Amino acid sequence: MSSFSFRSLTFMVLIAFLVWCSSIETCIARRGKHWRQSRYATASLSKKKGKGHAGQHNYHNGGSKPRAPPPPPKTIPASPNKPKAPPSPNPKENVPTTTPPQKGYSYGQQSNIFDVLDFGAKGDGETDDTKAFQAAWAAACKVEGSIIVVPAEFVFLVGPVSFSGPYCQDNIVFQLDGTIIAPTDSEPWGRGILQWLEFSKLRGITVQGKGIIDGRGSGWWQDAPYEDGYDDETKLIIPLNSTAQQLPPMPVRNELRGNMPSIKPTALRFYGSFNVTVTGITIQNSPLCHLKFDNCMGVVVHDMTVSSPGDSPNTDGIHLQNSKDVLIHSSNLGCGDDCVSIQTGCSNVYIHNVNCGPGHGISIGSLGRDNTKACVSNITVRDIIMHNTMNGVRIKTWQVIIQSSLPHYLLIKFEIQQSVQNIV
Repeated sequence: MSSFSFRSLTFMVLIAFLVWCSSIETCIARRGKHWRQSRYATASLSKKKGKGHAGQHNYHNGGSKPRAPPPPPKTIPASPNKPKAPPSPNPKENVPTTTPPQKGYSYGQQSNIFDVLDFGAKGDGETDDTKAFQAAWAAACKVEGSIIVVPAEFVFLVGPVSFSGPYCQDNIVFQLDGTIIAPTDSEPWGRGILQWLEFSKLRGITVQGKGIIDGRGSGWWQDAPYEDGYDDETKLIIPLNSTAQQLPPMPVRNELRGNMPSIKPTALRFYGSFNVTVTGITIQNSPLCHLKFDNCMGVVVHDMTVSSPGDSPNTDGIHLQNSKDVLIHSSNLGCGDDCVSIQTGCSNVYIHNVNCGPGHGISIGSLGRDNTKACVSNITVRDIIMHNTMNGVRIKTWQVIIQSSLPHYLLIKFEIQQSVQNIV
């Protein structure tokens, strides 16, 4: 009985132990499951915290961390646009490299300066630069306020040329700082030309500078056939009928090259132009008249020089014909004929502060040739210094003086410095 009870007790204890052990494993299993979940949870939380910290660096707020807009602002499409910006300045930098031709051909740059050297002129005194001057004029003619530059320290050989409008733009400046010389051989002159350098049918033309126009006329002056050829230009044309003159025009022998034509050219002529200015330049040794204005209106001549020997025939300093509103002042005029010659059709002429001599003085006329009507009015000559002149001021007419031949208004005031043969 006792053994049975002991066995049963032992059996019950064993069963109780087994029951206790099974409860422990179940508890451990449950705890392990929860531990795994908690471990995964903590891991995910740590990841979320990491994201939260990264967001705090950029947004200072953990709640806005998941948004990924920061990369879009850093989008690299903006960088491709930046490389395109550098190329655009490069072409612009290359454009100025084409600006140096501002002196000449550069029409695209809207340059208004045209240097004859840029148009092929050599300026060596031997090469014929006539075509270069014509090309420079053709370009400048299209630009209002353009400047044709004849640079200093160059000598340009230029044949007879006309710088003409009437389709040129206004206010063109011929900046003469170099020297222009005329040909001394007969070929460029043909059978005779009345002018060497001519500006015609222009509005607002200015010839200025410190340069020289040298007509090199000594070859034309030898054995001049007429005493006053300029006042009687028609005599320079050989008649075609049988009534030839007793002393027809004889060609003037040029010591340098060949026979020169009998018709002598004026050095610088302006024709049919408005608002003409000549200043600063020197015109010397013209074959005939040095400076002529024909059918011009609004003429200003000042601070210029005319220079030729006193015995050079028919070399008037300034010749006015059919021109109105003329002002001549502060100039030195020395030549072989009239310092200033005023022909028919001139009015409102004011001449003052001029040094005249050598020469024939200041003349009005010749007037009324072939019994024609000559009109000259409002002529003022004052504060003139005469030296080594044949006359002071004179009026020349072809017929007996009548009232209609005299100027309507004439004021003369001048100072005789030395050796004037006929004062008036």
